[in-house]
Amino acid sequence: MDESGNPTGRRILLVEDDIDLRQALEEALVENGHEVVTASDGALGLEKMRRFHPDVVVLDLMMPKLDGWQFRVAQRQEPAIADTPVVVISASDTPAALAVNADLYVRKPFDADTLVHAIDGVVNAHERKANFARVAQTERLAALGTLAAGLAHEINNPLTYVLIELAHAMKLLDTIATDENRGVIDQVKSLTRTALDGAERISGVTRAIRSFSRPDDRGLVPIDVRGPLEAAIRLVAHDVKLRAKLTTHFETFPMVIANEGGLGQVFLNLLTNAVQAIPEGNPEDNEIRVVAGVDSAGGLSIEIADSGEGIPVHLQQRIFEPFFSTKPVGHGTGLGLSISHSIIRSFGGSLTVTSDPGRGSTFRIRLPPISSQPS
Repeated sequence: MDESGNPTGRRILLVEDDIDLRQALEEALVENGHEVVTASDGALGLEKMRRFHPDVVVLDLMMPKLDGWQFRVAQRQEPAIADTPVVVISASDTPAALAVNADLYVRKPFDADTLVHAIDGVVNAHERKANFARVAQTERLAALGTLAAGLAHEINNPLTYVLIELAHAMKLLDTIATDENRGVIDQVKSLTRTALDGAERISGVTRAIRSFSRPDDRGLVPIDVRGPLEAAIRLVAHDVKLRAKLTTHFETFPMVIANEGGLGQVFLNLLTNAVQAIPEGNPEDNEIRVVAGVDSAGGLSIEIADSGEGIPVHLQQRIFEPFFSTKPVGHGTGLGLSISHSIIRSFGGSLTVTSDPGRGSTFRIRLPPISSQPS
C-alpha cells in the first residue's frame, strides 16, 4: 500500500515449496493489490523470473532442486535479473541463513502485513537508489559534455591556424614552380593536400563533439537531422572498420522539431551499440547499415541495423528499461537506451527495436514532421 492506502500494484514472484504457505501468501498479496506469480522451487523460480520480470522476489531458503542460496548465485550471474530486489523468508536464524545476501530477511512466522510492508520498503529503497544513480549519471554526462566542448574549443584554435597556413602554402607552391622543379613541387603539393585533408577531418570530429556537448535545455527547434547523424557516423567510423562494413542510404530528410545535442546523443549511442554487438576480426562478413528517409506519415524515419549477436527474445521487451543491460556486469550502465528512448519520446517520436538472435538487431527512430507538431 502507498501512503494513501491504495494498492501499489507490485509485480511479485513468490518462490516457496510449501503449497499451503504459498497459497496463503499469494492470496494475501493479491488482496493487497499485487500481481503474483508463484513457483514451487528455485529452478522454476529462475525460469519464471526471466519471463515475468518481477519488481521483487519473495524467496524461501529451503527448497528442492535449487535452494535460496543457489537461486541468489544464479540470479547474480544474469545481467537481466541480477538487480531485482529479493526478500528472503525463512524459519532459520543461523549465520548461514542470514548470509544469503538478500535485500531483506524476514523470519517465519510472520503475518501478511509484515510481508506487505517489507516488500514495499525494499522496492521503494530500490527505486530511490535507481533514481539517485540516474541523477548521478546525468550529472556525469553533463560534466563530460562540458569537458568535451572545452577540449574541442582548444583544439579548434590551433587547428584553424594549421588549416589557414596549409591552404596558403598550397597557393605559394604554384608561384615557385618551374620546369626544373615541377616534379618536386607536385610531390610537395600532394603531401600538403593530404595534410590539409587530415586537418579538415579533425575539424569535422571537433564539430561533432561540440554538437553532442550542447545542453538539452536549449529548447526544441527545427532541425535538419542529417548534420548530427553524419557527425555521429564520423565519430564511430574508425571503430566500425575493425568490425563491419558501414553502408548508408539517405533519401530526403524532413525537418523535425528536436534538439541537436539530444539527437546526436541518441545516434551516437545506437551506433556504438551496433559496433559493440559485432566482434572484431571479420569486418568483411558483417555490416552496419544506416537508412534515413520519409515515412508514410511524412515524418522522419531512421533505421540503424547491425549483423551482430542480436537480443534474446525474452529480453527484447525490457531493452529500454533504466539500468537494464544485456552486457556483462561492469561493462555497461544500462542507461544508454533508456535515455535515448526518453529523448526521442520528448521530441514526440518513437524508438523501437526488432532483433533476431544470432543475426542482428534493427533500431528504428520515428519523428513526426513539423506540420504535425502541436503549436
